[in-house]
Amino acid sequence: MQTSHAQFNIGQVVAHKHFGFRGVIFDIDFEYSLDEKWYQEACKTMASLGQPPIDKKQPFYHILTDGSDHESYVSEQNLCATQDFAPIRHAGLEVLFTLKNGQYIHRYSVN
Repeated sequence: MQTSHAQFNIGQVVAHKHFGFRGVIFDIDFEYSLDEKWYQEACKTMASLGQPPIDKKQPFYHILTDGSDHESYVSEQNLCATQDFAPIRHAGLEVLFTLKNGQYIHRYSVN
């Protein structure tokens, strides 16, 4: 059964629990939506860290990764809120968000 609830929001800054990188969420899939090869590689990586397999039936977040020019795709189980409010540095950030009072506000309507 697909869930329609996500713990984190578009525009929220989060951190990866195991790799420590931060980023801002720009989209949410309410369950896994990439190809099987990516999923198998991600599960292998988590297993090498002693972590359980990634459950496909949970929210997955598209993240603009701080200090990088790429995006990350991370399961909810591997994210946490962060208290580090330093600005996110990513080339695509200004295309999608404005920064207002320390909050990332999406420039476009999200359905």
